Amino acid sequence: MNELRQRNGFTLIEMVLVIVIMGIISTIAMKSLQSSTEQRRFDATTEEMEVLARAIVGDERLVSGGVRADFGYVGDVGALPSSLDDLIANPGGYATWKGPYFRVDFSEHTDDHQRDAWNELYTYTGGVTIASSGGGSAITRELANSVNDLTLNTINGIVRDNRLSPPGDSASSVTITIRYPNGSGATTSASATPSNSGEFSFSSLIPIGIHAIEAVINADTVSKFVAVYPGRDSYTELRFSSNVW
Repeated sequence: MNELRQRNGFTLIEMVLVIVIMGIISTIAMKSLQSSTEQRRFDATTEEMEVLARAIVGDERLVSGGVRADFGYVGDVGALPSSLDDLIANPGGYATWKGPYFRVDFSEHTDDHQRDAWNELYTYTGGVTIASSGGGSAITRELANSVNDLTLNTINGIVRDNRLSPPGDSASSVTITIRYPNGSGATTSASATPSNSGEFSFSSLIPIGIHAIEAVINADTVSKFVAVYPGRDSYTELRFSSNVW
């Protein structure tokens, strides 16, 4: 009958195998940890870029009465910010600036809005693209198809009286005026005269946002607000409360 032999230690080969296995496990764990860290940085960066984009052009999810209520920096100022700093501090005493549009959570990280999760600076030069390259490959957030889609939109409309009649020969006495931010911290206005059928247009002129528009004939005025969306022609109707023609 063979006796069981107890072994009091590991052989050299066994120790080498253990070390090799431990090395393999450590390498896999390190790669997994690195991959997980990179994924967290990627997610944090894309989330922050989304917040920055909404600070610049507004949040389409914010709706009031069926109308988008937030158009961000561009909606207030009428132009794109020259840098991301414009979202935090008024760039020039602008009266129409209603920021800050981006919240800095920690006073010791005042440039947090400028850096991605790899602590590299975002690339933004006043156009329609925010980019991060900290992860080794570009992450890009497009704000719109073009600058014009944000700053030079068209409003079409029609003006009528309380009977829904067009102005006809009275059209030349009607003035349609829209007020909007001029891109430099103040407001400006544009005026138009409707056709005899009441139609009017402000073509390739108006930045995104909610703007006041009015029609005036003699002492009668009708006014409302119109929402202007990126890259889309907006339409509005103005109706006087009485028979004015």
